[in-house]
Amino acid sequence: MKRGFPQSVCFRVTRACNARCGFCLAPWDGEHPSGEVLLHRIDWLTDRGVRIVHFCGGEPTIHPALGSLIARARERGATARLTTNGIAMPEPLLEALRRHRVHVKVSLHGGRAWHDRMVGRPAYEAATGTLRRLLAAGVAASVQTTLVAGGAGVLAEMIAFCLDAGVRRLSVLPFIPRGDGAAREAEFALSDAERRGLRQTMAVQRRRLAGRLDLRWLDFRTDTAPVVEADGRVLLEGPREARDALLAVIPTPAPAPPAAHPGEPDDRRARLRVLPPP
Repeated sequence: MKRGFPQSVCFRVTRACNARCGFCLAPWDGEHPSGEVLLHRIDWLTDRGVRIVHFCGGEPTIHPALGSLIARARERGATARLTTNGIAMPEPLLEALRRHRVHVKVSLHGGRAWHDRMVGRPAYEAATGTLRRLLAAGVAASVQTTLVAGGAGVLAEMIAFCLDAGVRRLSVLPFIPRGDGAAREAEFALSDAERRGLRQTMAVQRRRLAGRLDLRWLDFRTDTAPVVEADGRVLLEGPREARDALLAVIPTPAPAPPAAHPGEPDDRRARLRVLPPP
């Protein structure tokens, strides 16, 4: 491994999405790279020692190459993970997740009305249906919930949902002001008192539910995360874009030369300069 390069990255497959979350960390910016470019990036990363490729977005499941990307990561010796909003989960992709033993996090932000409000469209039925399909297929699946101001009771609701659905892990992500969330910080930001209260509740519930539900607190207000952006930059992302650090830029692969057709001159000979006779 190259010294100092992260072994685990969040790999943004695309910035496109089929939801409209008001707190979106990575909203649409026009970046939707081809499958060929994304495969090249996986090769480049694994050549540098990356051993965990966590596919994210945007919404990664809407990219038609996702199954191939997962297969390539596994072929290159990396573990593959996926975070999805669960709105779209075609059967071939679900089978690829099962076959390649991908751990999947489904974003679910509360009960039906609250979740649909948070993602900007009716999506609760699709997300919970996808989660249940994943579990029924034997895919390791968990839930990730973003907590924002005004969502009193969401944590307790999601704990109850996970216990009822047979989910063994719930990751809680307090709101951070990145992406679209920066413009709605006044609406969504948790106060210090709310954060303290949630942390205390998490500690109590973690002890109570030990062995039944693994509760995880993902606070990127203080932590950073290595992210491969959809434009090929590798960033160490902080809670705001201004605090991001550029680690590398993955070069774009050179286009493949066109195939020669019968009757065409050999490419090497075609490049020879014809010299006049002496």
